[in-house]
Amino acid sequence: MLALLALLILVGAGLFVAARAFRASIPGFEPAQSSITTSSLSTPFSYAGVAITLVNAQQAQNFLDDPNTRSDGMLRLNLRATNSTGSRVSWRYEDIAQLVLPGNSIVKPVYVKGVVDLATGKSQSSIVDFVVPTGDALAKLTLRIGAANEAQLDIPLKAQADLTNYLPRTIPLNDQDVYFGLNWTLRSATTSLSIPGTQATRGTHYVTLTLSVNNTLSQVVITGSPYDYARLKSGNMTAIPVDSTLPLSFQAGASGVTGTVSFLVPQKSTAFTLVLLPQGQSSNDQASLFFQI
Repeated sequence: MLALLALLILVGAGLFVAARAFRASIPGFEPAQSSITTSSLSTPFSYAGVAITLVNAQQAQNFLDDPNTRSDGMLRLNLRATNSTGSRVSWRYEDIAQLVLPGNSIVKPVYVKGVVDLATGKSQSSIVDFVVPTGDALAKLTLRIGAANEAQLDIPLKAQADLTNYLPRTIPLNDQDVYFGLNWTLRSATTSLSIPGTQATRGTHYVTLTLSVNNTLSQVVITGSPYDYARLKSGNMTAIPVDSTLPLSFQAGASGVTGTVSFLVPQKSTAFTLVLLPQGQSSNDQASLFFQI
C-alpha cells in the first residue's frame, strides 16, 4: 500500500507538471490575478501621421488574460489610435514598440492585443504588455515608438510628459517667383517626423511646403506632375517629392490655388532652395525659392 501510494503521488505530480507546462487548467490550482495599479497618462503623440494617445499604464505581478504573463512583474500600456489621414494605415506594435528600463536596457513586448489596421476616420484601442521588475518606478520607464530604421520617439511614462521636440513646426514664408507664366508664392514650410501613412527614416524628417499659385493668363496652364519638376536642395543634397497635393493644371484666371509638396531630408539641414526645373529640352523656364528653418 505504501508503494501504491508513492506511485500515485508520482503520477499525480507528473500530471500536474505536464498540465502546467501546457497551460491546462487544474481545479484548485488556477493562479490568482494580482492587484493592478493603474496610472492615468493621456499622452498624445503622432506616428505615421496617425494620432495616438497613451491612455494609461497598468502594473501588476501578473495579467491572467496575457498568455505570456510572468508572475514577478508586468507592465501593460493601453493605447488608442485615430486615423485622420486620407489613407489606410497599419502597423504592428511588436515591430515598433520597445520599453527603455533604468540603465538603458531594452525590452520588447511579450504580448500585444490589437494589430493596428485603420481606415480613414477610424479609431482602435490596443494593449501592449512588457515584463518589467516590480521595483522599477513607472516614471523611470520610457516607451520608445518607431522601428530601428525609423525616426523614433522616446515617451516618458509620466503624466504631462514634454514631447515638444516631436511636434511639427510651421514657419510662415512669403517668397515669390514666376514659373510657367504662373505667379508662385511659398506660403509656409512645416517640419515633421511623419506624413500621412509614413514615418520618417532614421536621421531624417519631412519638410512640407505650402504653395499658392495665381494664373493671370487667358488660357489653361498645364504644369504636369510636381514629382517631375519640383526639387528641394540643401548643400550637396537634392530631394525629390515624396507626396504632393499640387494640381497638374491651373485654369485661366485662377487665383489662390493652394497645394503642398513634401520632401524627406536630413534632420541637420536648415537652409533650403525649392527649385522648379525647366520642362522640355528647349525650355529655360525655371524658378528658385530660398528659405531657412
